[in-house]
Parts: sequence; structure tokens; C-alpha cells
Amino acid sequence: MRYDKFTREQIVFLTYASGCGNMAFNFIWAVYLSGRSGWVAMCIGILLTIPIAIVIVYLSKKYPECNIFDIINISFGKPLYIIVIIINAVINIVLAVIILNFLTGTVKIYFLQLTPVWVIMTVILMMAFLFVNNKTLLFGRAVELLTAWYILNYFIGFSLAFVSEFDFKNIFPIFDTTLLKFGQAAYFSLCSASEILLFIIVMVGHMPQTAGNRKSIIKGIVLWSFILSLAAFIMQGVSGSGLLLHTASVGIEISRAIYLGDFFRGLEIFILATYQLIATLRLSLYLYCTWIPIKKLFNEKYSFIILLLISIIIIIPSIKLDSYNKAFFASIFMDYYIILPFVVFIIIIALLGAYIKKKRSGSDVG
Repeated sequence: MRYDKFTREQIVFLTYASGCGNMAFNFIWAVYLSGRSGWVAMCIGILLTIPIAIVIVYLSKKYPECNIFDIINISFGKPLYIIVIIINAVINIVLAVIILNFLTGTVKIYFLQLTPVWVIMTVILMMAFLFVNNKTLLFGRAVELLTAWYILNYFIGFSLAFVSEFDFKNIFPIFDTTLLKFGQAAYFSLCSASEILLFIIVMVGHMPQTAGNRKSIIKGIVLWSFILSLAAFIMQGVSGSGLLLHTASVGIEISRAIYLGDFFRGLEIFILATYQLIATLRLSLYLYCTWIPIKKLFNEKYSFIILLLISIIIIIPSIKLDSYNKAFFASIFMDYYIILPFVVFIIIIALLGAYIKKKRSGSDVG
């Protein structure tokens, strides 16, 4: 057993967890854009990442044990490699700051009003740090177990929704919007789900050189598409679009309204645990995506110090921002204008580099 590789089963959960980041908080933007059809638009938008993911896996097969940044390094040299990994680091750090503020804002509103922000953020970031600072296989195992846990938590939180609160009148008519607005919601969902692609770009370097990796990634994307759209469908049926659009942490708010008599209440604790697990695991993946390319630049030296410095760089602006609303609009900006364009740029450069290298090899043979 190789401890420096993820297993195929872990790749499914890692792919799923990479999607379940800021999108778990800002998905209400899709509802704002397309109304009752938001859950359908989310499902389609997330699935649209599959062709791009297949291209990334195709590239990685040409260069065993290399991530996409390594391919750029091999093809164009260190100057361009350094530029792209710095941009990658900035993007992942900003996304980490956003999700820390999402979680902290949720916890402060509903549960720990008197706890200082920096305490909550530091505890969550320390947990993520400990997960990443481990062997690759063991990190993957932790993500696998905790992802299964928070999926279970989430649906326990809504376990009585269909029985006590769900109303199909809140669902129909589904397509109460224009085709343009539906398309905008699907496009936003694609942009937001591009965090999966941002992760896969780095993760392919730790995939086993066996068949089935592509299927594992596709399964992870399909699972995230199904779970998020189903969760949005349930929340829509319980509350209608009104609460979805006017409540920051809609999952917690809805779960507080679900009860059975006087003896089955407090389901919001499951949703809080879910948000905490989402934030912790996604933070660990942001750390991973920032750390791996940078430590390769230093030939795997000073790995612990580099990871520690990245964590410090994340915590300082997180504490300074300290705003759920600012984090929300920052996440929308990142989704629309930064993540997907950067991913597409990296793939194009890597494809171009692979093509140039192949032509050179052909010329040398000739």
C-alpha cells in the first residue's frame, strides 16, 4: 500500500468534498436568479464540470505522478510555474478566508454569540492543518470518513421534513422563470462548482496509476450534484423561496422549524455539525492545493514551515474581514470572475505545453 497516493474510493469523496465548499453557503444566489427552478439549475451546472474534469485527467495520464502545474513546469520552465502557483495560492487563500467567515458568521449568529471570532477561526484552521499535515493516504481516509459523516448529519437534520413540513405547493410550478434566468443560474452553478476543478488540477498528482480514476471523479461530481440539488429541493419544499433568499444559513433556520411533538427537537445541532465539517474539510483542501505546488518548488524541503506560514496567512485576513455579508459577495465575485477563468487558462497552457513537448519529441526522433 502506497501512503503517498489516494485510493479510488477516496477520490470519490475528495471530489465531492471539493465541491462542497463555499457553494454550500452561496447556492442561494442560484435560487435568486432562477426561483423555484434553482435546484434544477444547480444540478445541471455542477454536471457541466464533468467534461472539463475529463480533460484534466486525460492530461495527467500523459505525465504520471504529475499534477497540472508540474506539466507547465516541465513544458515552460520555472518562471511560468512560479507565476501560476502564486496565483493558485492567492485564489485558494482567498477562498479559505471566505469559508472561514461563512462558518464563523453562522456559529456566531446561532450558537456562540459571546465567543471571540479569532477563537472559532483558530480552532477550525488548526483541525484542517492537522488533517493536511499527514501522509496522503491518511489525509484521504480522514476526508472520506468525515464526508460520509456530514452527509449523514445533513439528512438527519431534515429527517422529518417530508412528514411534518414539506409542501409541494412550494415546489410547483418548477419553471417559474425565463430561459435566460435559468441559464444564468446554471452558469453560476458551473462557475461555483469550478472549485472542484481547481482541486483536481492538484489532486491528479496523487492519483494511483490505475484504471478507474476518471470514473471516481465523475462519481464524486454526480454525488455532489445530487446531494446539493436534493438539499435545495427539500429546503424549497419546507420553506419556499422566501426563506431561502432572506436567511443566511437557511439549513439551520429550516431545521429549527422541524419537530415532532415536544420530544424531538433541536435538529439544528446536526446542521451546525454539518457546516463545521464542511468548513474544516474544505479548509484542509484549500491548504492542500496551496501547499503541494509550493513545497515542490522547494524540493519538498521545509514542508511543515510552509504549511504553517500558509495557515497564518489565512487566519490574519479572516479575522480582519469578520463579515458574513462581505464573504458572501466576495464568494460570488470569485465564482464568476476568477475560479473558472483561471482553471480554463491553466488547462489551455498545459495542453499547449504537452503539444509543444510532443512536437519536440517527434522532431528529435526524426
